[in-house]
Amino acid sequence: MRKNLIFILAALTITIQTKGQETLSQLAGKVSYITAQNIYVKFESTENIHVGDTIFRSVDNILIPLFIVENLSSVSCVGLPLGPSDVKADDPVVAKVRIKIKKEKPQIDQPANQIARQDTTSTGNDSVPKPIVDKRRQSIQGSLSLSSYSNLSNTPVDNSQRMRYTLSLRANNLADSRFSVESYISFSHQLKRWAEVQANIFSALKIYSLALQYDISKKTNISFGRKVNINLSNIGAVDGLQAETSIGQMTFGAIAGSRPNDADYNVNIKLLEYGAFVGHSVLGKMGRMQSSLAFFEQKNTGITDRRFVYFQHDNSLLKNLFLFTSFELDLYKVVEGVPKNEPTLTGLYASLRYRIFKPLTVFVSYDARKNVIYYETYKGIADRLLEDATRQGFQARINYRLGVFGSLGVTGGYRFRTNDINPNENLNGYFTVNQIPGIKVSATLTANLLKTNYMDGSIYGLRLYRDIIPGKMYGEFNYRFVDYHFVNSDSRLVQNIAQANLSWQFNNKMSFSLDYELTLEEVARYHRIYVSLNLRF
Repeated sequence: MRKNLIFILAALTITIQTKGQETLSQLAGKVSYITAQNIYVKFESTENIHVGDTIFRSVDNILIPLFIVENLSSVSCVGLPLGPSDVKADDPVVAKVRIKIKKEKPQIDQPANQIARQDTTSTGNDSVPKPIVDKRRQSIQGSLSLSSYSNLSNTPVDNSQRMRYTLSLRANNLADSRFSVESYISFSHQLKRWAEVQANIFSALKIYSLALQYDISKKTNISFGRKVNINLSNIGAVDGLQAETSIGQMTFGAIAGSRPNDADYNVNIKLLEYGAFVGHSVLGKMGRMQSSLAFFEQKNTGITDRRFVYFQHDNSLLKNLFLFTSFELDLYKVVEGVPKNEPTLTGLYASLRYRIFKPLTVFVSYDARKNVIYYETYKGIADRLLEDATRQGFQARINYRLGVFGSLGVTGGYRFRTNDINPNENLNGYFTVNQIPGIKVSATLTANLLKTNYMDGSIYGLRLYRDIIPGKMYGEFNYRFVDYHFVNSDSRLVQNIAQANLSWQFNNKMSFSLDYELTLEEVARYHRIYVSLNLRF
């Protein structure tokens, strides 16, 4: 059964021939700030990102669409979230970009003595052919960001300040060689709690990526270090050796290494893992399609922890239609202490976005991902199988653009778990007016109604925003009223939340952002201040 299943999945990646070739790359960014309506993210460059592309976030090590790009600048993107999301400022995001490969004229091998004559003979005639040299050029791009998070309130227990320093670097063809380096490192610590850092440096230092790559050829490379492979994004970072090669539109690869430590993200060689994958990517006239199939084995102190197959597919080859789906099959389980190799569907997610006509877009999704079971890492977790802790849900969204005047939309969500008495229901609506005459301010009204097992609630909001200096300075004000009533008690949570943001792009290399949020409750007062300075090089 397992062999047949893997064969069927592999068949889904049959090659579709096109005239052009491209290489698939994963562009890392981060959430800059979030409003009641939009999510803003920043990248080192958006050169290969286009309006209509999808920005992803990682949920349980699975890339899930976060929003569709509606507007972008040289370093940032903005769009409407595709569903309820708990992302926060500085959370990592991913854009899958495809870079076209320019076809070069084939090189004809020449005898060594002929090449030597061309090098040493001077005829004074520029038309004499010269040997073609495969030239590489060093390119280095990176950014350094310094951020401060301050939480202040009239309850001293909540007062804190956290500093965060982030370095992102991509150096291609060092000294015009075949070697490249990539890194994404952050150091975050809370003031007056330096003892925690001294006790364990990795409580503050997080190395998300640090790898050296060697290009054997234009289509084959190997890398060593900590790296997230775009074809195995659900695996997360791997500490070890990775190799991959491309043949036409197909990509093949293998990985051997270990998983980062769950507690502090340090290297842990006891968590060995290895696997292989095959990927297929194609660019058509209407859009793109990418598929990947992977088999992976994860161990803990030499004993099988998890064995599974992962498949992911996104497709926009049909006009105005975007499909994304992914699923995982666990092939290993332990039943009453006896290991068994039986396929079990542990993850399924699918979303479909369709533009009926230019102003009207609909989006639907289904989520049926289960908690992953690691039989060695988490002792006794098999008992949770009795609870069948499956988070499932349907979601639908309709957006309508009113031309240059604005837009409106409604989102409905229905989510449930088998051990819940009642399902979770969510209804969200918004109305946006662009560039109000006279003041050139855009405004968005929002309403969100929630109903869960333990709470009935509502959130109403107003957001005002405008370019103070076009292309240089951006300002925003946001107000929300929160009213939560807890079903099994008489308690109630009422909040008035006001937020102001100022972003300043000094030049192509430097930007600054200041965000202030005030939350008023019946007794408590909370002040949150976020300051960020970003330098690109």
